[in-house]
Formats: sequence, structure tokens, C-alpha cells
Amino acid sequence: MPTDYACQAAAERAARGITPVRDILVPFRPQQQQEDVPVVLRSYLGVQSNGGPNGGGPAAHPPVSTNMGAAVLLVFLDGLRSEMSGVLSEWYADLAVRLPQTLGAPAAGGQAPARQPGGWQTMADLQNSAQEVLTDLSGRARGGPGALNVRLALVEDTLSGALRRMNVPADVAIGSAGELVVSAGSLFGLQTRPAPPIQAPAQQSYDRR
Repeated sequence: MPTDYACQAAAERAARGITPVRDILVPFRPQQQQEDVPVVLRSYLGVQSNGGPNGGGPAAHPPVSTNMGAAVLLVFLDGLRSEMSGVLSEWYADLAVRLPQTLGAPAAGGQAPARQPGGWQTMADLQNSAQEVLTDLSGRARGGPGALNVRLALVEDTLSGALRRMNVPADVAIGSAGELVVSAGSLFGLQTRPAPPIQAPAQQSYDRR
């Protein structure tokens, strides 16, 4: 089972990696519209009760909290389990609603974002979810870390495509999906890095003289 430290570090990296996507999918709500949001939910969203994210200065989108990063990783691990169960397309279809809500988007009808569990509960859920993935992998055909890397890459590509479908620019979608796969891989002791964008080969010019 991943250690508490591994889960914390993975959640922090996921929070940083998903920030550009959150800023696109979840428009910033002025502070006067946040007064009715419960204190626990404000902590999850990274919002303080006065002024900007640090309690002063102009209002701006607050940093993504570690708790939210862990919640996003839970979504990613659900995708990994879906891939292993052959239902990755269903996970893909749900992302357009599930991911924005995980990132704090208002629920249907403009209601406040859904209440999220406390930080300790989210971390415990993340730890248990990662252990379930390991248990599931151990019962399947043996392939070692390489097999898990392939599955992670498939989920990464699927997530990147889903983000682009949600009008997230391609470079942001690829970068954030890559950071999430690194975060998820670290839970299993994998030293993965997001693959660099594929560059089109430079066209050669021929001197006809």
C-alpha cells in the first residue's frame, strides 16, 4: 500500500498539474458570490473568507488545494480501473461532468459545488484506491511495471482527449494529463515522466541550383 507520504506528494503534484485545467473549466467566482459556501468547502477550493486567496489584495483564482489534487487523482485511478475492466469509454464519457465538479464547478442549476470529504478522508480513499489497483493487477496476467506503464499511458491519452473535447487547449491538456500520470505512477513507485509532445519532422529544403 502506498505510504501516507507518497499519497501526500502525489496529491501535491496533481494539484499543481491540474491547476491550468481548473482555471479554464471553472471560472473564478467573485468573493461576494462565495459567502454562502461552507467553510469546509472553501478550504477544499482554496478560498479564504476575506479578499483574495491569502486574505488580502485583489481577488484571484486560488491555488488548487492538496485535497482537490487527491480528489482528481481518485478520478484518474478510476480511469485506470476502468481500463483494466474494459470500460474505459464509460469513464471517458463521464469526465465532462465529473472532472469540472471535482474541480469545484457549480452543480446543475448554478448551485454551490458539491460538498467534498475532508482532507484525511480523501487521502485515505486515495491510498485505498491505489491498493485496489495493485491488488487487481496482481490477479491479472503478469507483465511487471511495464504493463502498468502501458495502462497509465492509455488513460493519459484518454484524459488528454477528454480535456480537448472540453475546449482545453491541446498544450494544456497534454501537459496536465502528463503530470497526472506521473503523480499516479508515483503511488506505485514508478519513475515515469510525461512524454514530450511529438514534433513534426522539419521539412527539408532542396537547392535545385
